[in-house]
Amino acid sequence: MDAQDCEDGFPEVFDRYAPAILRYAQRRLDSRDAAQDVVSDTFTSAWRHWNRRPAPAELLPWLYAIAGNSVRDQRRSAERQRRLTGRLSALRRARHAADPAEGVVLGRSISEALARLPAADREVLLLIAWEGQTDARMLGLVLGLRPASARSRVLRARRRLRALLDEADNPAASAADQVSAAAVRQTAKET
Repeated sequence: MDAQDCEDGFPEVFDRYAPAILRYAQRRLDSRDAAQDVVSDTFTSAWRHWNRRPAPAELLPWLYAIAGNSVRDQRRSAERQRRLTGRLSALRRARHAADPAEGVVLGRSISEALARLPAADREVLLLIAWEGQTDARMLGLVLGLRPASARSRVLRARRRLRALLDEADNPAASAADQVSAAAVRQTAKET
């Protein structure tokens, strides 16, 4: 990039949107360092593709889309590291029984319900709740969807989240529904 390109506003865009991209990344990653890496990766990619940037009104959604890719890369990297660490720890603790109480869930919260959602549903809800991206056209730009598809994804994600929260509020009814459904399937098989 030459001096002319810098005059096209990249430094101003960085100054204006870097804090928003950092917040976006921090809400999705466990580490501030990883979130800062996402900001660096996002603006490095934006710099490389500056000549193909969208209109000024669409810059933030474009940057969110780039940041979303970087967040996914960070998560994949963290998952690989976690698996490697787990394997190495397992080798050291060979033949030690795991504590069965570790997996017990005492209660459900919104964050737990969000974690149970498919990634696409979770992402659209987080874009709305945390990043304030409520316009369907802008959501579509971030997610790579048409505005109508983005609206549909929002509605579907909200329905799924509501169902998970309802299930968390009334686990006995949910278990009864599952038993009842299993009984219907069994009866159908027998006939």
